[in-house]
Amino acid sequence: MKKVKWLLAGAGDIATRRVGPALVDAKNSELVAICDLSQERAAKLASSLNVKTVFTDYDKALGESGADAVYIATPQSAHIEMSLKALKTGMHLLCEKPLGLNGKECLRLLNAVRKSDRITSCSNYRRLSEQYKLTDAMLKRQEIGKLVGGWAVYSTPFYNPSNHPIKKALGMSRIKELGFYQIDIVQSFFGMPSSVMAQAATLDKAARNDVEDIATVVLKFPGGEIFTIVFNSNSPGTRHELEFFGSEGRIYWPEWPPHGNGPVYKITRSGTEKFEAHTAENWHLPMVEDYVDAVLKGRQPVCTIESAVKTEIITDAIFRSIESGKLELVDWKG
Repeated sequence: MKKVKWLLAGAGDIATRRVGPALVDAKNSELVAICDLSQERAAKLASSLNVKTVFTDYDKALGESGADAVYIATPQSAHIEMSLKALKTGMHLLCEKPLGLNGKECLRLLNAVRKSDRITSCSNYRRLSEQYKLTDAMLKRQEIGKLVGGWAVYSTPFYNPSNHPIKKALGMSRIKELGFYQIDIVQSFFGMPSSVMAQAATLDKAARNDVEDIATVVLKFPGGEIFTIVFNSNSPGTRHELEFFGSEGRIYWPEWPPHGNGPVYKITRSGTEKFEAHTAENWHLPMVEDYVDAVLKGRQPVCTIESAVKTEIITDAIFRSIESGKLELVDWKG
């Protein structure tokens, strides 16, 4: 195989803005077909990307597209079943985040992945951001000593391009959608937390939405490390910051794709150093290129299904804590 041929399942907002163009622009990548329940929507996206084949039936697309891999960019309520079908037909798999509705159903997919020889991934393009890669290298060199904690703030205006009701039952929680990246990054640097404490509130109870508008999450780790995440999805502007505490310094991100593309600061007793860290403007492109390279070389991609499942397990504990008002253990057996 000299290049990876793609089937794009889903022609909505994220597929149109970033996924489709990334599949077309990535090195050794070819988008050969698009599938969507709406013929009109699929055809419109296909025309813009110069793709000749369109499907409205997913099963038919898997069997007849001639693709090697499928990128699933549908609503999260369909992710697991569509991913399982892709593996069953022998497709390589890259699924949008969040991976599923809850940890239990995501574990079904992880079990199938572990029995498969296909290359699989869940979209966490931020692990391929220059901010993440630079910080990962600093931490591995222990430039701020032992990692002991940190915080993140994710504050954004209300966003609902489809104008459909935003319901918890459909996996449309702000913690799942916006928090996926923060939770994943934290568990990648700190490991799995042992427990979680969280509080949340729905501010506009008259709206068609029943998800949290504002929330605070505290993750505690086996070594005593603590990381706090604050969410606000009804802000007049965007604030997207992270800071990591070490025993000998701090690493600070004043902004992060897709809400900024700023530098990384390292603060120690010796002073403050600024490092430029500019990620490609199509944030999905580096992730797709890494995945294509993984398929062609038969290696694991940077973004794995297992890391996404861990994030779902942590998120389950967050929701349990919101409901109980108590500290909840994170149930991960590996």
